[in-house]
Amino acid sequence: MLQAKPRAHRGMVVLMQFRHLEGPFCRSCGLAATRRLSAETLIQGWWGVASFFITPVILVLNAVLLRRLSALPEPVPVSGPPADPGQPLTRRWQMVGLLAPLVILALALLR
Repeated sequence: MLQAKPRAHRGMVVLMQFRHLEGPFCRSCGLAATRRLSAETLIQGWWGVASFFITPVILVLNAVLLRRLSALPEPVPVSGPPADPGQPLTRRWQMVGLLAPLVILALALLR
């Protein structure tokens, strides 16, 4: 078990929203939660001026947490099966969310 806080960020043109899950996580449940919140952040995080800079910080924090969770041993079920961690983040469709800021940066640099 690892005391952890996976995070998510939702950027909006004027507003922004920070979310997190807090608690002790086994390897599988922690990976599932962190991957889900990171995937949501990849799509929803970029849509504001400040959010454009906050989103990479959230993604780096979650990447560090993913490494720590991956180092935990496989969970031993006590009261039921652990959560399915699902596909790694790099194999999820939400990875296209990285294209938006890269395209914006490329366009800004070309001007």
